[in-house]
Amino acid sequence: MPRDPHDLFTVVLRETSNRATRAAWLGLAIVVVCLAGFSTFTAYSTQTRVEDARRAVSLLATYERAIDALRAEDTAVVEYLVDESPENGALHSAAVASAIAAIDEIATEGDEEDANLASDLLTLHDQRLMASDDLLIAVDMGDRTEARRIELELIDPVFEAMLEKIATKRNARTATSESAFAALDRTANWQRIATPVVFVIGFGLLLGLRRILDRAEDARRRTYREIEQLSRLRGEFVSIVSHEFRTPLTGVLGFSEMMRDEDLTLPEMKEFAGDINKDARRLTNLINDMLDLDVMESGRLQMQLAPVDLNRIVADAAAQFRSSAAEHPIALRLAEGLPMLEGESDRLTQVVTNLLSNAIKYSPSGGAIEVQTRSEGRLVTLTVRDHGIGIAAEQLEKIFDRYSRIEADIKGIGLGLAIVSQIVQLHGGKVWATSDAGEGSVFHVRLPLVESATLTPRAAPLRSRVHSA
Repeated sequence: MPRDPHDLFTVVLRETSNRATRAAWLGLAIVVVCLAGFSTFTAYSTQTRVEDARRAVSLLATYERAIDALRAEDTAVVEYLVDESPENGALHSAAVASAIAAIDEIATEGDEEDANLASDLLTLHDQRLMASDDLLIAVDMGDRTEARRIELELIDPVFEAMLEKIATKRNARTATSESAFAALDRTANWQRIATPVVFVIGFGLLLGLRRILDRAEDARRRTYREIEQLSRLRGEFVSIVSHEFRTPLTGVLGFSEMMRDEDLTLPEMKEFAGDINKDARRLTNLINDMLDLDVMESGRLQMQLAPVDLNRIVADAAAQFRSSAAEHPIALRLAEGLPMLEGESDRLTQVVTNLLSNAIKYSPSGGAIEVQTRSEGRLVTLTVRDHGIGIAAEQLEKIFDRYSRIEADIKGIGLGLAIVSQIVQLHGGKVWATSDAGEGSVFHVRLPLVESATLTPRAAPLRSRVHSA
């Protein structure tokens, strides 16, 4: 189990990404299975309809053959009565066998209802055969009256009954066959409509899931890049902070050891104590910057709002820097009659101080710094211009980020501009920079003239600042 928070976050992110990927692949599998199921159902439904239609047609043909066989048998009986030759006798026997076979085929091809009909037909057929034998005997004896009676009362009614039963059932099977073909036609029409729709929906879902996978992969890659960037920034932060803290601490330790171990005069003691105090103040400022930015970014800063004269803040800050940075003359162009702002004086002083400090640091070869204020309607604008190394276009959006530095050789931990951005935002304003590399930079701060009610800060206890002695 990773102990480092960054490694733990990476593991959690990877697991989340893997779960999202697995869910997307599961969705793809479900879509594929649904498409396969639809295809299988469609094929089975079509096959079932085709089988029903084929069975109906086959059974209808069986009834037609039975009717033809019975008519052929009746014709063979008549011909045998006219001419009792061996040939006609053989034809009569063959016709009888063909009729019986046709009736048996109905029982074989059909269902239980058809089998019952075939049984009734065979019973009637047996009665007709016996009546035909009696008719032959009456003809042989020359009894035409009896022969006529047998034909009209026994043979013809049975034959008509058989034909009527078969015809009735054949008509019913014709209707069944037509119904089967109509169902097959409806199934085909439904499939012609549903199949493209289903497959379009299916492929649309596949494409959608694919896009989800692609987006998840892009998000994962972006997040990994951000993690790598955060890891790099963390390393840079540790390196910068350790260097910035080590320098004053080295002075404090060195001067304090000399004061402890050597016999120093009072003036020397005061000099070393002053150096220790200066390094301690530097450490205090570094720690206060880190605490302030943390409180601002967490939304727990409580500001004390009051009318503020921005021109006075700028003039006081410039006066402080003039005494310590003579190689950077500061030119002020302050608008007369500039409206009072409503804000926190200490925070706005921190904004001006950080901007001037930044202008001086990034003008290592010296050069004038120009500070201007002006009123624009309900807005007040502050600009700080330097003639230093400038800022590359691709870095302009990053300079207000925490620990962002343009040049590694310039002192600082990269919090000054981040603090400026947070304070300006808390006052409802906007800060940005314009620059050309090698030609200096211009920082713009725009603050609104608003009522105090709209500037209500988020109240919370302020984290204790580190106070210097």
